[in-house]
Amino acid sequence: MRPFTNMRLLQVIDSALLILLLGILAMLLWFSLGNAVSDAQHNQQQAARALQASYQAFQHQMTMESLIDEQREAFDTLDEAFFQFALNPNSSKDDLPKLQELSRNLQQRSQQMLSLWPAAEKIALKEQFEETSGIMGNLVAELNTLSPGHWKQLAMDAHDTALEAREMLEQLEDMDGELALQVAESIQQSIQQNARLATDMMQRLDSIKQRSLAVTALLILGLVVSRIYFSGSFKRLVEAAQHAQTVAEEAVKTKARFLATMSHEIRTPMNGVIGMTRLLMNTPMSKKQTEFVDSIHLSGEHLLTVINDVLDFSKIEAGKLDLKREPFELRACIEEILNLLNAKALEKNLELAYAVGPSIPLFIEGDMVRLRQILTNLIGNAIKFTDSGEITVFVIPRSYQNDTYELEFQINDTGPGIPSDRLESIFEQFSRADETLSRRHEGTGLGLAISRHLVEMMGGTIWAESTVGVGSRFHFTIKTRQANGKLKPFLHTNIPEIVGKRLLVVENNPASSQAIQDFCKSWGATVDTVSTATDAISRIAIGKPYDIALIESNLPGDSPLELAKYIRQRFSKQELPLILIAPPNDRHPKDTVRELYNLYLTKPLTRSRLFDSLMTVLGELNLVSNRPEKSHLKLGERLPLTILLAEDNPINQIVASSILDEMAYKVDLAETGLEALQALRKKAYDVIFMDMQMPDMDGLEATRRIRADFPPDQQPIIIAMTANAMEGDRQECLQAGMNDYISKPVLPEAVETALQYWCTPNNNSQPRKEANHAISSH
Repeated sequence: MRPFTNMRLLQVIDSALLILLLGILAMLLWFSLGNAVSDAQHNQQQAARALQASYQAFQHQMTMESLIDEQREAFDTLDEAFFQFALNPNSSKDDLPKLQELSRNLQQRSQQMLSLWPAAEKIALKEQFEETSGIMGNLVAELNTLSPGHWKQLAMDAHDTALEAREMLEQLEDMDGELALQVAESIQQSIQQNARLATDMMQRLDSIKQRSLAVTALLILGLVVSRIYFSGSFKRLVEAAQHAQTVAEEAVKTKARFLATMSHEIRTPMNGVIGMTRLLMNTPMSKKQTEFVDSIHLSGEHLLTVINDVLDFSKIEAGKLDLKREPFELRACIEEILNLLNAKALEKNLELAYAVGPSIPLFIEGDMVRLRQILTNLIGNAIKFTDSGEITVFVIPRSYQNDTYELEFQINDTGPGIPSDRLESIFEQFSRADETLSRRHEGTGLGLAISRHLVEMMGGTIWAESTVGVGSRFHFTIKTRQANGKLKPFLHTNIPEIVGKRLLVVENNPASSQAIQDFCKSWGATVDTVSTATDAISRIAIGKPYDIALIESNLPGDSPLELAKYIRQRFSKQELPLILIAPPNDRHPKDTVRELYNLYLTKPLTRSRLFDSLMTVLGELNLVSNRPEKSHLKLGERLPLTILLAEDNPINQIVASSILDEMAYKVDLAETGLEALQALRKKAYDVIFMDMQMPDMDGLEATRRIRADFPPDQQPIIIAMTANAMEGDRQECLQAGMNDYISKPVLPEAVETALQYWCTPNNNSQPRKEANHAISSH
């Protein structure tokens, strides 16, 4: 894990360094270009002001030139008109308005000239020009007051004044020319300044470009160096990660080899312990000896459960646990589990019951072995931690979409309950709900963790609800599809012998009541359910007719007997048959029950038992049930076979030989695979039970040699009987040419099932679909 953490840290540092360098480059460019843009804007404003001033000066100079020309023309016009008026003998004062008009025009032009006169330029000339213009106007005004004799003198004075004005205008023109030169110089300076600013801006941009190139080169160099450094670091980390992965893979392989070896090494003596105790239990013993042997047997079974839990958990961790998709009957699966666990429930007088929603199909698709494992674990835990009361199992449909059912399983108990702060952690490995209670009961702490993984593989979830002092309810869901399967007699609907029959069910357990009602209604019966003996008596008292009555033995007190006595006072056994639903250790006197009831219906309640009971009281069992009579002959007497046992362990030889001896088989022994080959050459055998690990030649090599060396008509059935319990071991056996596989500890039921399957005529001659290790794991 550490190399991958370091790799992520280096990636973060590398990315941060790259972002930092790019950020530095961006900031440098930002500040450099920002200053350049600011200077450019300032230069542009200065150039604009210079051009504006030059333009205004040029406009002023042009206006002055125009006004000088107009002023000169005004002086000349007035001077000429003055002379003509003074020298013309016919002139009179009536002609004065024309001169006055010209004088006013001259004064207006003079005012315009003075208003545009450049500030601080030739102030004396300005004052002189203003005075001359005023004198010229006064001379015209004096014509009105003087006699014509004086007009000529005034004309001469006006002419002299006009000449002075012309000289002043010439001086003004010189001044205007100087101003024009200044304007030109100003424009020239503005142009030169703009050129200098443009050159300076080009130089600055070129400097920015060079600095940017230098910084970029440095950044690229830094990135190259960092990349080289990080590349080396990445390479070392990848190599470390690959090494860590190799070590981890090797550790997984070592773990698998260790588990396989330990499984074999533990199962081998366990086969002897459990097998020998099983044989010892069939011999005469005192009560104390029987208790000791039972303790040894239970301890061996517990140790076997621990081994199987560890193996299953290791498969889940390695991702090598696969689920099958096969059709199976859901209700039969639950009934088998209840039958299997009923003995433990009876020890505590616990009642087991179940109910499946009527809309759920009979056959569904999935892995029955793994679903059975989940239910066995949850129901087994409920029995383990519950001291009194009942354990009920409900299956209800949650949803149906696109041909897929989502089913919810509920396992309820009346145990001590689980603290709320432990409800989430109980599904973790090696976790226990209550350490104080757990110390009283055996367990690995893996059962619920394995169940959670299996449920999740089935597309569901698992959770728990609990109230301390009241009990717990475990829920889990799975996703499945409807499947097809072969219908047994009691699975058919509308059974002719039951259709229309009226049934009274007296049951105080809701699950059992619901189950009986669902089963009987599917067979065509009419069902009336009550929960107390008082309610049942009320129904009978009002005259409701019934064909059969089913009564729960767990009603309070002696209610089952009192109710039966009440019914027998009115109806005989033929008129109204009574069936007592009771556990094998029923508390009521058996003689009294036989007098009042027609028969027992043994708990836990199953469809087949209920069906047989109904058909028996109806006198129709032989018509529908079609159950073969159980033979009292041993398997060896019914199916004689020659058997060779290839086993090197003396204790396992005794166990296997004793199991086969109980079935009336005599076996020959071989301690190695080579001895098995030699024995087969001397004598033909129908069956060889072959251990996998033996000296000289193991069971796999011996099987390959047998399949290769012997003709088809001399080929025996070869069944592996080994302590190798891993999933790959079974496949390895089948690939070597073996027909079947039984894991140790060897159960008599597994041996008998295998012999019946393979040695009965017209068998399938194909490996059984369900692995026998599922039987031994129980």
